[in-house]
Amino acid sequence: MGVKTDTRQRMITSAALLLREKGVAGTSIAEVLRHSRGPRGSVGFHFPGGRAELLTDALGWAGGLVTTILREAASQGTRPDEVFAGICDHYEHQLATSEFAAGCPVGAAAQEAYGDAALGPVISSIIDDWHTGLTAVLTRSGHDPDAATDLAMVCISALEGAISMSRVKRSTAPIRTVRDRIVPMLAAPT
Repeated sequence: MGVKTDTRQRMITSAALLLREKGVAGTSIAEVLRHSRGPRGSVGFHFPGGRAELLTDALGWAGGLVTTILREAASQGTRPDEVFAGICDHYEHQLATSEFAAGCPVGAAAQEAYGDAALGPVISSIIDDWHTGLTAVLTRSGHDPDAATDLAMVCISALEGAISMSRVKRSTAPIRTVRDRIVPMLAAPT
């Protein structure tokens, strides 16, 4: 029996980390191999679909982390203001500690590859999952379902825009502003 390695997951993680910093165009197989310290032959073995499969899996993994947080928050009845503030705080920390290099891998890919035949549908599905998850958190806290649907879209759109603005301005002020303005709107209706 062969030795089990974590090469595949290391490559997926590396690709996601590179996507958040360099976008789709800057995330090459060579960069992923260097970052993950993976052997050259591992690409064909673990990702027979090549770069497209690797990036698809990386986006799915990264997007799935947020989707899982949202599903758990909905099932546990976590308040939507706490959920959104926590996600904002996460990105604020990531940007501040990476000299504004580490944005959102899904958002970065959406800017570049929304029309890509392989990546576009994956990005769309992730955004749909986030939207559904945040809508469920809002609905469970007492928001009207139609209003929750709209509010979830506002949250996602505002935060993704704030992440981009924070990177450009090299300041976390846009994320803080979005958090401070949107969190009060997420409180359970009275």
